[in-house]
Amino acid sequence: MRDLDERLARWKQAELISDEQAAAIIRFEAGEQPHRSTLIAEVLGYLGGALAIVALWVFIAQFWGRLEIWAQLTLIGVLTVGFIGAGAWSRTGEGEAVRRLSSFLWFLGIAGIAGWFGVFSDQIIDVHDDLQALWITVPTFIVAALLWKALPRLLQVVALIASVHAVVLSALAQFDPSPTEWFGLIVWGIGVATVLLTWGETLQPTGTSYGLGIVAILIGPSMAAGMLDTAWPLWLGLISAAVLLAVSVPLREVLLLIGGAGAIFVFLPQLIFTYFEKSLGIPVALFLSGVVLIGAALLIAKLREEVTGA
Repeated sequence: MRDLDERLARWKQAELISDEQAAAIIRFEAGEQPHRSTLIAEVLGYLGGALAIVALWVFIAQFWGRLEIWAQLTLIGVLTVGFIGAGAWSRTGEGEAVRRLSSFLWFLGIAGIAGWFGVFSDQIIDVHDDLQALWITVPTFIVAALLWKALPRLLQVVALIASVHAVVLSALAQFDPSPTEWFGLIVWGIGVATVLLTWGETLQPTGTSYGLGIVAILIGPSMAAGMLDTAWPLWLGLISAAVLLAVSVPLREVLLLIGGAGAIFVFLPQLIFTYFEKSLGIPVALFLSGVVLIGAALLIAKLREEVTGA
């Protein structure tokens, strides 16, 4: 079995198999087949969670305004504790399906935390809108971080990184005047930090964490360029693309290659139009963008061979 573990580790590093496939191979070799009852429990858990959300939405639409504040908080609190408790209970089981179910239930619990503190800060302490954002985002981040630590799966890391963005931007909104025009660069910075923490094996799962960081790197400079009404954030995005492409080869990480390629296709046309639209005209700028992107595509295809070894 030890020899099998070593081989599976090499295969995963070479991206021949995924983590889920490796776990399935280990179960098969150990004579453990997925139980149909586990899969049924998972499906029922998803169905129950979905029905609870639909029922709550219908209830809110019809009766929410008639409820006293204490009743609203109690209802959200009971659902939140129920989701988190059910996720903790199901996590004690074995199998990939059970862990997926726990992840889903805990994600609903994190949403419940945000909802509870939203009602509490709005109706009980009646804070200012900007301060209310902190009342919602800080507890949500704390719970998301704890649940991610206990179960580092896709939905948990999504909730964690989203809550980090929300906390940082909410904190900056407290300043007077609020530096909203710099929010795009903050998003970019959090994206860079996310990629670095993933590379350092601090954030898991790797694929989702890389993807979330890359999305922030793509969105941030475009936001900043629009808010600051200047082109230099686009150059920052293009430099980010070059770095992602450069490190994807030694790290043999396809997601970084895809992120760098996406950044080139996002920022290059914007830069060309920024500098050449008025002097060359839209048709020529379009043609120039197409030529440059074709060259970039050829470069990316070559880098892909280096990354994948194909």
